[in-house]
Amino acid sequence: MSPGSIPLSAAILSTWFCAGAAVSAQELAADANAPTVEVRVGTVLASSSGQAFDNRLASLRRQFDSLLPYSSYRLIREERRRVGWQREAKFQLPGRRYLLVIPRDYKDGRVALNLMLVQGVRTIMNTAVALRNSGTFLVGGPHHQDGVLIIAISATKIP
Repeated sequence: MSPGSIPLSAAILSTWFCAGAAVSAQELAADANAPTVEVRVGTVLASSSGQAFDNRLASLRRQFDSLLPYSSYRLIREERRRVGWQREAKFQLPGRRYLLVIPRDYKDGRVALNLMLVQGVRTIMNTAVALRNSGTFLVGGPHHQDGVLIIAISATKIP
């Protein structure tokens, strides 16, 4: 290798790294301007003990009354996050559980989501749903304390 070739390869390598940095900056700018989805996950403790109804759940009351046999509903946790398309968000739930949400697509006024409910290392549910924009999907079942957990999942497209 001649002494003159070292600066040339260093210049080529330097140009390659700078081009890579420019692409990364463009990708980051595109991600910052990309539409997102606001995902809201509420964890509700439903039970047959008492008649209490948490006022923060007022928009879901009709669904609870028509679909579920419980007399008491209490919101025990709620998280809202903006999530990019094809990105995943992990929502912690009681009982060493978490919900993994991946917004997939928006078509015909519906937000398509992949949902995976995990307890410890075991997958309890793995499904895909398409919610009406700003709609809510209810997942019920895991026993908790004196009742069951109802997970309310909502998604709203943010332009």
